[in-house]
Formats: sequence, structure tokens, C-alpha cells
Amino acid sequence: KKMLSSNGTDGQDMYNSNGLMQTMELIWLPFLLSSIVLYSVCSFAIKQLQSPPSSYPSSKQQHAEQDKKVSKSDTQREINASLVEEESENIQERCNKDADTKIKHKNEKVVSSSSTECCEFRHGVLPPPPDLWPQRPLLLRPTPNTSTRVRSVRYASQTNHNTHKSSLPEPGYCMSCNLPINNGTEEQGKTLVVDFETNLFVGTAMLRIRDTKPLPLGGCSSGNKDYFEGKKRTFQAVVRGKFLAPGIPMSECITGQVFNKPAGSLPPRIVLTGAVKIISHLAPQLQAEFHSDSPRFLSPLVSTAQTAIVSASSSSSSSPNVVSTANCQGTDDSIETTFVEPPTSSSKSFLQALSDASDYDKSPEAHASRAKARKKAFDKSYAKKNKEPTFDTCKEYTFEFYQHLLDFNADTLSIDFGRPVGKIGLAKMLNGQPIKFMAAHQKVDKGKKSNNCDEMDWLWSFDIWHESLYGIAADAQ
Repeated sequence: KKMLSSNGTDGQDMYNSNGLMQTMELIWLPFLLSSIVLYSVCSFAIKQLQSPPSSYPSSKQQHAEQDKKVSKSDTQREINASLVEEESENIQERCNKDADTKIKHKNEKVVSSSSTECCEFRHGVLPPPPDLWPQRPLLLRPTPNTSTRVRSVRYASQTNHNTHKSSLPEPGYCMSCNLPINNGTEEQGKTLVVDFETNLFVGTAMLRIRDTKPLPLGGCSSGNKDYFEGKKRTFQAVVRGKFLAPGIPMSECITGQVFNKPAGSLPPRIVLTGAVKIISHLAPQLQAEFHSDSPRFLSPLVSTAQTAIVSASSSSSSSPNVVSTANCQGTDDSIETTFVEPPTSSSKSFLQALSDASDYDKSPEAHASRAKARKKAFDKSYAKKNKEPTFDTCKEYTFEFYQHLLDFNADTLSIDFGRPVGKIGLAKMLNGQPIKFMAAHQKVDKGKKSNNCDEMDWLWSFDIWHESLYGIAADAQ
């Protein structure tokens, strides 16, 4: 319209043909609009192809992202594996700890069962029943009500006897009512000994009985040297230690058997009287009472022991409660050794404590002869009730006892007299009371021939129970 107008042509004429203009508008306007829309769509498409949005990553980006994810996944996997491994180790550690704890608790339970459950018998007349005896038919325990207190049980080669640690074999043993008995086949150093104390004495005891059931911790073996091999004896007991109270006369200390109840079925009185007379020739100072309420068979301690040795204490401590580990002969630090009576002229001999010690300087050097000289000298001192010599609290004393008559491992506790008499059972005679390994200070009263048990101060006392005694004792109880 402008062009026509500028050329001088009346634009009004152009519009006179309405049909033509309408037709052109109808054709051009849609075409223009369509072109614009098509151009916009194409431009948008080209831009999208040239600059892809982040929601549609490129191949490199996809690989990079994938590699990154894989790397991250691998790292996470490694972390997870490490955590699993660490957790596994923690679990294993906890399992091991739990296992150790269970074992510890089990051991504590065993110790508790052997030390607590059976300790109800500590002060009773009866020990635990034979079903609980690990060395059945025998049981060893401190005699109740005698002030004998067990401090520890250990190997002879150990020196922890001043502690309360124990090498008690388990289960079934107890320092209060069930102590170990050696059978003589233990390895060197593996014999079990008992450290104990009373009001008057502190020391170590070692007990051996032939053919006793082997100890679990005793190192027993048929290949070991047997202490009883070539010997007639069936029993050996050794005590070594110190006296705690000064001024106790040697003549007032006794050993033997003391019972709290009357005897059971005894042979006729005439037989017993004859037997006592025969025994008195071997033990002149024997106190024998069969028919009293408290039967006893007692003799002087120093003259009854098969071997007796004195030694200066080699302990660095001045306390009388500390017992040296040095052997009284000075050649072996073990109580397992075979003891020999020292020469009468030696400072280790008890005879040197007597005022007439010089009379024994030329005694024979054989062991049996030296022991016989000691026995004879102290029987005289006992008969005279001499107050001298006394036991020295600064010295150590060793006493060894052994015998061959008692048979501990038969069906019943018995005395074996050999042919033609044979074995005689003791269970009924003893009225169910145990054999004792004991020593005591028996205060002398010149107005009495003998003393009551209540007037004895115990040096040590241990009961040796046999299964055949238990039934009788239980029935009486």
C-alpha cells in the first residue's frame, strides 16, 4: 500500500477489489505464521543437537560417569570387605575371649566345686563320701579341730610355700578336706607336698603310700624310678619345718595315734596285753590305752622317727614363719630325697643337743646304728621328763617316718603280719576312725600317768581315711 501510495497511485483503488486482498491475506498470513513456527522448531532442534542438555549426557560423559560409578563401587566394595574382615576379626577375638572366659569360668567352677562344695566337710567328723575321693579308697585331710591349717600344695621343686597359691590337681581335691597322696613313682621334682602351719609349728609335709592311685599332676609313670622298689615299707611321711614357740622340751613332744571315740571290736584283753608288752620292747616309752573313751598309742617324737635331722635355717628372713628350701643335709633342696641319719658327731645330729653329747662321738657310722643311738638317748630323756634340750625356733627340723605293717590298698584297712597270721582288718577295731599322722606337745603332769587329748598342743595332724572306715563312721554318726 505504501509503495503504491508513494508512486502516486491511490491506494484506495487497490482495496476496492476486496476479494483479491482477502485471498492474499488468507494465503500469506498462514504461510508466514507457518514459516515462523517451522523456523523456531528447526532452530530449537539445531540448538539441541549442538548444545545437548545435562539430562542427556554425551558418550564420553557417560563412560566417565560409568567409570566413576565403577570406581566408587569398587572403593565401597573394598571398604565393605575391610569392614567385614575387621568385623570377622572382632567376632573371632570375641569368640576366643568368650572361649577363654568359659574355660576360666569352668576352671573356677571346678575349683569352686572342689573347694567350696566339699569344704562343708572341713570341720565335720566325716570327710566327703568315697564317691568324691579322687584317690579312692584313700583320702588325706587335715584333722579337724587341731589348728592344722594348709597354706598351699605345691611341687617339691617349687619354692612358693609362703604363698597361698596351690598346685592342687583337679577336680576333687581341696586344701581343707582332700589332699594329694604320692605313690612313689612321681618324676623328680613332681612329688606334691603340703605346706601347713599350726599354733606351734610351720613346715612342709610329704606323704607316700605304695600302690596309691596316681596323681593327675604328679607326673607318675611306670618308667619313673619307684621310691618303694626294693623296700619292704608301704608308707613314708616326712615333715620339715620350724617351731614357732620357744622353749618346748623335746621330751614333751609325742607322735602316734589318738582317737576321739572308744575302740570297736577288740581282741581279748589278754591278747592286747601281750601285744603291748612285745611292742614295749621296741618302744619302751609307749603310752597304750585300749579301753578308755579316748584310746591312744603314743611314743616320743624324737625317738620314734626313723630319721631325725637338725639344720641351721638358711632363710634370709628372720621370721619363724619362713621355712628354708635348703635340704637339711645340704646336698639337695628337695624333700623327696632319701634321708640319712647324720653322724652322731655332726651338728645335724639331735644327739649334739644333749648335755652328754661327747659320749656319742664314737658311735658306729652305719645309718641304723646312728638312729638306734638317738632313739635310746631320747627314750631316757623322755623317761626322766627332762626339760632340756628344747627345740630352737631358729633351726629347722626334719622327721622321717616309715613302716611296713599297714596295708592301705586292700579292700579293708589292715595290718599284714605275714605268715602264718596273715592280714587282720582294722575297720571295726578302730570303730570307723581314721589313722593319724600326727605330733603334739604333751604337757607333762607329774600327778598323772597320761594326759587327755584336750591338753595337747598340736604340731601337726592329718587323717588318713580308708573307704572301709567310712561306712562304720557314717552309721555311728
